[in-house]
Amino acid sequence: MTDAVTPTTPEDPDDPSRMPLRDHLEELRSTLLRSFVALVILFAGGMALKDRLIRFVLVPWDRARESILLGGGQDPGVLSMIKPHEAFVFSLKVALAFALVVGAPYYLRLLWSFVVAGLMPNEKRAFWKAFPVSVVLFLGGMAFGYLILVPVGLDFLLTSVSPELIDPQVTVSEYFSLLLALTLLMGGVFLLPLFMWAGVRTGLVELETLSGSRRIAVVLMLIFASIMTPPDVVTQLLVAGPMMLLYEVGLMLARAASRARNREVSRGA
Repeated sequence: MTDAVTPTTPEDPDDPSRMPLRDHLEELRSTLLRSFVALVILFAGGMALKDRLIRFVLVPWDRARESILLGGGQDPGVLSMIKPHEAFVFSLKVALAFALVVGAPYYLRLLWSFVVAGLMPNEKRAFWKAFPVSVVLFLGGMAFGYLILVPVGLDFLLTSVSPELIDPQVTVSEYFSLLLALTLLMGGVFLLPLFMWAGVRTGLVELETLSGSRRIAVVLMLIFASIMTPPDVVTQLLVAGPMMLLYEVGLMLARAASRARNREVSRGA
């Protein structure tokens, strides 16, 4: 009697999901190396343009000062430094932020190319369609933080106590940390609809779960905004408000993703 032989499926050598571990590590090394080279080049360009970039970075501060003066408040003045090396370190941070933000589409594309290598063809097409949308949403969120959230938040924070009691002396390091934190936060917040679409599209979460959790989501958004922003109601609402709107946009995209997923399941059946 001969043993039954279990049929095997021939491996496709061109299938990225069957790529050996050594090749995966080599691809990761290449991705990191190219990203690092791009970062260094952009950082050097940022240092060469540091004066222009610093003027750009200071725009939200200048807008907050104008708003305070128009409201009859006392001018908080220009930013200050309390350490001899603070201005130099500030210029380094500005150049690095420039390199990260300007090069973000390239870094993300390299990262996505590595991540989606093991996905199915239809999943790859869906994620590559989502890639430019993710870049636009992230940059749009940063622009919202830069143009609206930071100036309004600074206006409120700087006028929350009478200048007769406390003379505001804001350093460039403190200002830049706040600017970077809020703009990056809003960039991530604006990706919420895309995350909801991707979750439903890949089957990680059901549409009914998202639509039925609206009230819970609102509470979580308020808690998130209170934790991630300075302790003032205005800034927190400027974060939580767009999140609530984006959640509704995400539900619309999730419905479209659910219909597309159901069509694929029907064709597969």
